[in-house]
Amino acid sequence: MDKKTLEELKKTLRFHARGLEIPDGSAKIFVECAVTSAAKSLKNKKIITAADLTRAVTRELKKYNKDLAYVYENYDKII
Repeated sequence: MDKKTLEELKKTLRFHARGLEIPDGSAKIFVECAVTSAAKSLKNKKIITAADLTRAVTRELKKYNKDLAYVYENYDKII
């Protein structure tokens, strides 16, 4: 995964965190941890699909904030 993709993902997650009124400092810390861990877990895959990335990030986010994990996982389904 390239650095630009990871930065865009972090930006998106922080945007969702603001919508959930999660303090910026907290969101920045656990978004960084979740994305870093997810990237490491996918490191050995030759091809990473959007679904792979969503699953990995959601799994890691659940450790920090279940509401943010839910919003990220279901964003395309939320009206």
